Amino acid sequence: MRVLVLAVNAAYFAVPMATVLQVLRHPVVTRVPLSPSGLLGVVNVRGEIVPLLDTGVMTATGALSDPPFAVLVNGEKDVVALAAEELPTAADFEEPVGSGTQPGELGVYSHGGRLVVLVDVEELVKNRLDLKWAS
Repeated sequence: MRVLVLAVNAAYFAVPMATVLQVLRHPVVTRVPLSPSGLLGVVNVRGEIVPLLDTGVMTATGALSDPPFAVLVNGEKDVVALAAEELPTAADFEEPVGSGTQPGELGVYSHGGRLVVLVDVEELVKNRLDLKWAS
């Protein structure tokens, strides 16, 4: 399976490449007053307003402050952006070395000497944030 690997607070997470639309470098973030901690703000992508989610909050690894990258991910209904601390990289996963322990974790894979957790973004949003996947 082809995936995109994101670095978040010294941990690594992956999303299926089939859901990835684009990687943004230095996204211009508009903060949203009184938003939950899992929402860093919104970004304008070719006229479409997309929520930028704090991947650190979603994965319980710690909040991110000013992430230099955002990955646009297409869900069943809408698009969201995931914050990343390093330029995401493509990888191919074969067999998992373990199973996920939290809702939204699809499995643990070994890649480049690191353990990478494959995540279901919609499930993470539903279970970890005080947000609903856009409807």
